[in-house]
Amino acid sequence: MRTFSLQFRLDRTAITAALLVALTGLFLKSPLQADTRVRPRAVALSPDGNHVGTANRVAGTVAVATVEPFQRVAELEVGSEPMDVLWINESALAVSVHRDRTVQLLTYNKGQLQRERTISVSACPVGMVLAQEAQELIVAVQHPDAVLAIDLKSGKITRRYETGSYPRYLCLSPDEDWFCVTSELPGALTTYNRESGEVLSRQIAHQTAFNLGQPTLLEDQFVVVPITINRDFPVTEGNIARGWVVNNRLTRFRVPHGPALEQRQMSLDMKGHGSADLTSTGLSPDGQQLLVTASGVHELIVLNRNSLEWPTSEPHDFASHQLSESDETMQRIPLTGRPIDLVFLDDTTVLVASEIDDRLQKVDLQTGQILAELLLADSTHESQIAQGERIFFDGRRSRDGWMSCHTCHFDGHTSGQVFDTFNDATYDTKKLTLSLHDVANTEPWTWHGWQPDLTDSMTKSLRDTMHGSTVPTDDDARALAAYLGTLTLLSATPDVDDADLKAGRELFYGKAGCISCHEEPNYESSGRFSVSRLESHSIYQVLNPPPLRGVSSRRRFLHHGYAHSIDQVLRLYHRPADTTGADLTETERRQLITFLSAL
Repeated sequence: MRTFSLQFRLDRTAITAALLVALTGLFLKSPLQADTRVRPRAVALSPDGNHVGTANRVAGTVAVATVEPFQRVAELEVGSEPMDVLWINESALAVSVHRDRTVQLLTYNKGQLQRERTISVSACPVGMVLAQEAQELIVAVQHPDAVLAIDLKSGKITRRYETGSYPRYLCLSPDEDWFCVTSELPGALTTYNRESGEVLSRQIAHQTAFNLGQPTLLEDQFVVVPITINRDFPVTEGNIARGWVVNNRLTRFRVPHGPALEQRQMSLDMKGHGSADLTSTGLSPDGQQLLVTASGVHELIVLNRNSLEWPTSEPHDFASHQLSESDETMQRIPLTGRPIDLVFLDDTTVLVASEIDDRLQKVDLQTGQILAELLLADSTHESQIAQGERIFFDGRRSRDGWMSCHTCHFDGHTSGQVFDTFNDATYDTKKLTLSLHDVANTEPWTWHGWQPDLTDSMTKSLRDTMHGSTVPTDDDARALAAYLGTLTLLSATPDVDDADLKAGRELFYGKAGCISCHEEPNYESSGRFSVSRLESHSIYQVLNPPPLRGVSSRRRFLHHGYAHSIDQVLRLYHRPADTTGADLTETERRQLITFLSAL
């Protein structure tokens, strides 16, 4: 395996621009001022190869840049949290705007971006692919979870495909006959016939897979997907170093009709050098190189397909000797600022979106050099919030770079995984990963409610859960807490029945007795209650109720994570009659769920 050193080759214009933005930063008086974050989450190359578009998650914009010369030429505000962008043709783009629950169609002409149409999808859109011949967008949406087909001419939703939890990334066959989508809980790849909606296969990744990344099609019969594996061991420093807490792998599925026995997995972690947060994949135009972004450790992993061998048995804790010891098979190119998406410009040059650095980087795969950079922000100044965000997504804050805060709290929400941390001062007391949405307003913290200070909680997490070599400072903890303060709730499930909503509210405050422990305004409590059976050796035998606002955006519930729906919570594991309420009829339970889903 060859590891490149980080090198830059910038022209005079780029150096001058960098000096100007640096000087601008000197005039900013406080690290809390002038938060200029852009955060490109996705990048797309126009069909003619002359332009790139970016979906800028925090800035809420779509930007267009020319490839040569490498410069930004247009930008348009599109709304709250754009997550994906693609080109429909040389002069038209589509963008998914997650929190606005819309897909927008844009036109680009002579340096101008304009909005042509806004399509409401009544859910939070994420990844997209384009069926060019059919002139149809295929869009993964969440809350509620599904995949939608949108006719570009009419802007109407023509089909809905039911999926697993948190559908996120898509891959379309060259003939547009079928497509794949990733989902979570369990981590799976589902393949559909595009026109009929028939499920051709649903393949669950071996072991407990989560955070499935962008799939790439290989030779029309295999799809490669980056995944994280929850190894289910206690989160100790030694277990992290052994790859026994999480493992970062590539999985190869046969498509569209894939038998489970043909699934292959390959670990990309090396001893002492993890590959936190594998996110995107890409295949070179000549089909010779497979690329993977290891976003958490800021690397671009290059795999030579001519010498790449997929294991036929369960992968080991670390990458095989073929990968770790062969310069011809795997190379690791160090980048900066969380490389998260990529497009090939030619067989040996790739354009990478580095999200936390707000940059696009042209990378030479043969030399490992960064040929050019394009800053998408107006300043390189980093606010306290931005500093905290950088820590949150940095896998190097963990022992050997195996995981980041984002690994368990995906984009500040939750991965829906159960982990055995030392947060409650004991092991063998596994807990469901809590969402961090609106966490700054829901003290006290942790499942047991023992932590009254969020900043102290950040220090403990960095020290006792991540076990990184960098000793966390007070400034680190304050910055991380400041970033968490920006994480807001997703909007509640729309289009609920008003009569059921009113009846559900009356049940919440009355017969079901929920208000006893879930108080307004966030429907939580500062108290701790003995409402569930806990491990006998746990030093805490009480639980702090988590907030119910935003509960419809979660897919797993209660401290042990046994419940996979709100209905299961109320019917099996946390019946109102067993706590502070009375038995509910099936109709009443449905009405209460309607109310909870609207919070």
